[in-house]
This record gives sequence, C-alpha cells and structure tokens, in this order.
Amino acid sequence: MTRALLALALVATSAAAQDDDRIGFALLRTRVQIGAPGPAIALRPTEALRSVRIDLKEKGGARRVTLSSGPLKAGASKELTWRHDVGAVDWEAHVAIVYGDGTKGEFDITVSTAVFPKIASHITKEMVHLDESWLSLTLNQPASRVEIRVIGDDGKQMFEGATDFQDEPAGAPLRVEWQQPDGVAVLKIELIARSSTGFWVGTEITPFEIEIPHEDVNFDTGKAEVTASEAPKIDHTIALLNEKLKRYKGLIKLELFIAGYTDTVGSKGSNQELSERRARAIAAYFQRKGVVIPVHYQGFGEDALAVQTPDETAEARNRRAVYVLAASAPAVQKALPRSAWRRL
Repeated sequence: MTRALLALALVATSAAAQDDDRIGFALLRTRVQIGAPGPAIALRPTEALRSVRIDLKEKGGARRVTLSSGPLKAGASKELTWRHDVGAVDWEAHVAIVYGDGTKGEFDITVSTAVFPKIASHITKEMVHLDESWLSLTLNQPASRVEIRVIGDDGKQMFEGATDFQDEPAGAPLRVEWQQPDGVAVLKIELIARSSTGFWVGTEITPFEIEIPHEDVNFDTGKAEVTASEAPKIDHTIALLNEKLKRYKGLIKLELFIAGYTDTVGSKGSNQELSERRARAIAAYFQRKGVVIPVHYQGFGEDALAVQTPDETAEARNRRAVYVLAASAPAVQKALPRSAWRRL
C-alpha cells in the first residue's frame, strides 16, 4: 500500500453540525508527500469523550477503513490516520461518539480523497534542443509553472525566467524556452517544476558537449593498432583537449567519448567489430598519454555513414572517428545512434 500526496474534502450534514463541533472534527494534512505522515482526521473535543469510532466505506467499492479513539479530555488533541493507495476515492463515513457523561451522538459525512504519487520530473539530453534554445520535460502531476536558470560555459548565468501552465495534465510535454547570447554555449540548466497541487521538484541537467576537432587516424587494413606514423595526429588532438579541460576546470566535470566508424567494404558484423577495436585503440592511446578524465569508446561500424554509399564501397570519409567532450554520455542522434558506451 502506497502513502502518497493526498487531497481531502469534507461534506457534513447540517444535522451533524452540533456533534461535529463538540468533538472538534477537522481534516488534517490535506496534502502530504510519500514518506510523510498519512492522511488524517483530527479531533479536539470541547468536552470529555469516552470514545469515537469512524467507519469509512468506499462509495461503489469494497474498501473499508475504521478509525477509533479512546477517552479524550476536553481540549485534548487526537489524530486518526490511515493509509491510502494512489487514486481518487469518495468515502461514506459514519461517526459514532460516546461522550464523557455516557450520552451518545452520531453523524454521517462524505470524505473525498485524491491521491497523487510523489512529484517527479523527467528530462534527458535528447529533450534539450540547444541549437534552438528550448527544452521539453514532463511532470507526473498537473503542471502550473517551470522556472529555469541557464549557466553559460563561461560560468556565468545567461538566463533566468519562468513559464506558466494551466494545469497541464500529468505526463504532458512542457516546453520551456530561454534566450541565449551569441558566443556563449550552455553549460548546465537548473529547473524547478511546480504542480498545481502546490509541490515542486528541482532538476539539474548538463547538456554541454562539444566535438574535438582532429585528423582521423589511418589504420592498416583489418588492423586496430595506432602506428608510430599516425600517433602525432592524436598527440595534436590531446593538446586541443587539454586546452578545453583547462578552460572548463572548476566549472564542470567532463568525460571523453570516442566513436569509431567504417565504410561498407566487408560484412556488417566484421565492420562493427573492427570499428569497436579501433575506437578502443584510440581511447587507450589518450589514456596512455596522460588524459586523466574518464574515457569511453563505442563502435558504430557502417550504421552511421557520413556519406551514403552502396555496399562494398571504399569511401574514405566513412572511415572516421568522432571525439566528444561532454559532462555525460552524448545524446543519441544520427551520428551516435546508440548509447552503449564502454569505459576503459
């Protein structure tokens, strides 16, 4: 049974008003999150009580809950709580009271409950469109507002704002835009999503990723070893990489991702295996040369051709690699169609 966010509503008959007031009947914690105390009815009688019993029965359903209290002094407080599944329920409740002098009272009420899961948002790199300065996220409760703060790659705030929504349904895409100055890239984005139930959740995403320019390493046919004649190409790239790492030091933790590709000569399976070995060889060279950030690799074989060609075509532009410096695994895209990165 799940304890969750709860909204309660009470309707009492006018005939019950006197007993309702005498026992101090009230709703308590009409909105609670998972992990907090559950929904409750509060009693604060104006006179002594021997006992109170509340029988809750789901309208049109089988669920039943019984709440009870022993003796209470006038002015004392008592909390009667119960657990509740996620969902909306209307309860028919009967309240039976025995006062301190032995007299009895009773009344009927309707308690309506609406239960929501603990608020949570969902966003991935694929939902962030850096080129167009907007993103999409979802919330598991009806949305009322999303606040955004964007930090540039110079470490300074580039934008702060908010987008309002009119009880957008749970799970609906929430589009949020920002303004971006020229010459500054997005380093990270901080979000606060608020629901119409009054709760909020904070999220931070680091969509930052840049491709490191380089000259592609030429491998011997069917081989995956970096030869001495080709090593200077990677050495030059390492120098460029170190410049980037120096610039972003202290702002964000970065990782290097090496992707390998082949042309269409040979079987698809053998090309996949060859691209994997070559990407790993380049990644290992980076590591041997003192690159201390995490290095990952992945082969895509002939699945992401730079130039579309027929099968068995020796196209040099397809025998390439891509080096991506990012805060987390690059977004899945046309050139990087899978996310099965392996770390050395």
